[in-house]
Amino acid sequence: MLFLDKKIILAPMADYSDFPFREICRKHGANFTYTEMISADAIYKNIKKSFEYLPMKKEKNIGIQLFGSSVISITEAAKIIEDRGDWIDINAGCPVKKVVKKGAGSALLTNHKNLFEIVYGLKKVVKKPVGVKIRIGYDKINVFETAKIIEDAGADYLIIHGRLQSQLYSGTSNRELIREVKERVNIPVGASGDVFSFEDVTNYMKVYNADFVLAARGTIGNPWFFENKIPSIEERIETIIKHLELSIKYYKNEIFAIKKFKKILIAYLKGLPNSRQLKEKIVLINDFNKIKEILLKANF
Repeated sequence: MLFLDKKIILAPMADYSDFPFREICRKHGANFTYTEMISADAIYKNIKKSFEYLPMKKEKNIGIQLFGSSVISITEAAKIIEDRGDWIDINAGCPVKKVVKKGAGSALLTNHKNLFEIVYGLKKVVKKPVGVKIRIGYDKINVFETAKIIEDAGADYLIIHGRLQSQLYSGTSNRELIREVKERVNIPVGASGDVFSFEDVTNYMKVYNADFVLAARGTIGNPWFFENKIPSIEERIETIIKHLELSIKYYKNEIFAIKKFKKILIAYLKGLPNSRQLKEKIVLINDFNKIKEILLKANF
């Protein structure tokens, strides 16, 4: 997995890391990215909507993250989508109830036999690198056992988010456990969790020996994260407009694109003078030209 060595990667984020989001981040230095997580069952069953989450053909250096609990659906889905990405992740870390209820995401941390069979099965049917994104445990820490299972199954790399499933996103990510896992396995280990600045990236790599780092929530409304840069207000407004234009062009539905974009817009505006009043105005509008006019005339 040398191609990921010392890289900062835009993490897979459901409802956020779509093509427009990835493209804006690329323009600011995100050379390695992920799709949103994609249902293996939906790909296997040829549900058209699921294919919309796959990378655009022109995208390079992009990983596809699948979630599911069935060895058959995951391996068959991987064969279908392999040529669309550069590496394939299995999501064994998502803490969301609707995913966990299906035995997927972090539920796999409680079923090591199934997790082993999924990874082992994947390695037999695809040529691209295969890895797993996990948490340190479900309701108790079992990350060392999980990491060993994943390595023994033949995975090319491992990504660890330093929280339990039961924590969701509360508390802080346990970085020390990531270092301890790194010392026990012979595959690259990536780090995830509480990456909000370049200092966090450096800390993970230099102090806790992570081979690479995934940046997630710290990039929402902040594509400059990858440049380690604080943008001017003018740059911020210009990027908001570009991002929204790209979303409308991609989804081919202005109202849908605007509604989907609003939670990212709120993140873009965070910390700006008078941002509260601006958000209250824009949240009621679903017309691109009106939103653009408000942003350009705003008194910051």
